[in-house]
Amino acid sequence: MKINSQNAKKIDIYIRDFEDTCKLNYTERVRIQDKMTEIPVYRIPLECLYYNIANGRFAKEYLKIKKQLGRELLSEDLNDVKEIEKMLREQSISKTNWLKNNIKDVGQEEPGIISHDGYVINGNRRMSVLKLLTLEDSKFGYMNVGRLPENVSESDIYKIELGKQMARDQKLDYGPMNELLKIEHGINSGLTPEQIANTIGFTKDEIVEKIERLELIKEYLNFIDDPENFAAAENINDHFIDLQNYIFSKQKKKKQEFSTLELLNIKEIAFATMQAGVLSKHLRKIPKIVTNPKIKPIFFSAKEFVNKEPVKVLDIFGACETRLKAEEDKDKPGVLLDAILGNLDALDFSHTQLKQDDYQTVIKKILSYTDELKKLI
Repeated sequence: MKINSQNAKKIDIYIRDFEDTCKLNYTERVRIQDKMTEIPVYRIPLECLYYNIANGRFAKEYLKIKKQLGRELLSEDLNDVKEIEKMLREQSISKTNWLKNNIKDVGQEEPGIISHDGYVINGNRRMSVLKLLTLEDSKFGYMNVGRLPENVSESDIYKIELGKQMARDQKLDYGPMNELLKIEHGINSGLTPEQIANTIGFTKDEIVEKIERLELIKEYLNFIDDPENFAAAENINDHFIDLQNYIFSKQKKKKQEFSTLELLNIKEIAFATMQAGVLSKHLRKIPKIVTNPKIKPIFFSAKEFVNKEPVKVLDIFGACETRLKAEEDKDKPGVLLDAILGNLDALDFSHTQLKQDDYQTVIKKILSYTDELKKLI
């Protein structure tokens, strides 16, 4: 991990020259090398501090802007700082306004945490709000921060951020995508799922499940031709949870007898229905649909439309659901007859689509059942 030795020295000099006023009379507890350590808290000028672009809270927003700019942002570049502050403040305008008013009224209640060279590990949004407040009063031009000692490893810094922001008992507003991306960051930093789990109070299996879900989300983003735009998956996180729980978790795949090709086709059909706006609860029916020999071929007929007509895929999926409901009600003839009658009452017999070959085939099949119905009268 690259160290900004020039800024570390700048902070050292400030603390030396203003120790009586900048060193506060309390400490902050963090875990370093698996031991709880008390670090000193200082009141440091904002110009000595830098945003941490690896902060997990805005991971998905950062990936989006990085893709737009075609490069990494630099915390030391004043123009990039404006983009970082925009991300932090606009991620939740209501929370930014609340924090601004709260700091203005009662001051900074909890210290942030910085690396030895001044990069904010915990408290990036706080710093962005303090910078806003300096426009009103210069007294807000300082931030209370616990300063980590030199040579703290990247994995320890990662675990400190996790422990402060994502622990189960004090989890803050990461959002589902940023939570998953932060866990991936830990894996890429060399931590094991078990180490991450121990840091934030989850089980190893829960962390593995989250890693698998992120891979599923990445596949979806590639499917919709929008890779790394995790904001596009933020509001459909429940869909991926249901796909995991009912089909794609390792445990489920072991129990089900779907071929590799069938699983691939199921995934693409499910993705297309998601793109078309299906509710997550409907995805839970896929295993029953695919294991029903009468409905299975209809479901897989949607495969030819997944890349060009997601709405058509959703229509086919809806028809499969209707047939599944009929199969489940096969011992309730009254319910089935009422459903048939209701559909016929709603049918517009003058609709031009009824003249199409596909519909003509369906109509002929329906008429073939009339002789059997007549026998019942």
